[in-house]
Amino acid sequence: MGFPNKINYNWAVGFPGGIASANPRRSAIPGSLGFRAGSAGVAVGAFGWVQADGVTVLNKPVGSEAPTGFVLRDQQALITAYLAESTMLLPSGFNVQLMSGGDYFAVASTAATAGQSVYASTTDGSLQTGAAGSAPSGTVATGFVVTQGGAAGATIIISGAVAPISGSNE
Repeated sequence: MGFPNKINYNWAVGFPGGIASANPRRSAIPGSLGFRAGSAGVAVGAFGWVQADGVTVLNKPVGSEAPTGFVLRDQQALITAYLAESTMLLPSGFNVQLMSGGDYFAVASTAATAGQSVYASTTDGSLQTGAAGSAPSGTVATGFVVTQGGAAGATIIISGAVAPISGSNE
């Protein structure tokens, strides 16, 4: 860790990818090999897609399907860059935990208000928010909604259904 260069007078509301409440949570169930970060790694606090092999996770889809889940901050990343102080990237081959329901801290590139839908970028899994049914260009619906909003780039809380959605194969 480098020399401290700022003072925080208050604790942060939460950290992207972290669990935001004691409410029930739901994770995507992996196969016997678990979920593993792909060759470029996987960003924490973004959405991830399980690839065709059923094991590899990337922050982008194969097609245009909804993400498998939100990448949980579970303190499994490594600081691999020389003199780096932090990282939000799970290195290639590391375990990935994908959450399909529950309440999580996140950061969106758009201003977020409670009740808006959460959309995932199909290039990097980052979050954008907007009205239900009106996915911004280059994004797909995630099934999550904003439960505590904030300005663009601020920490917000997103929530996904804990029970399977009626009619799904889960």
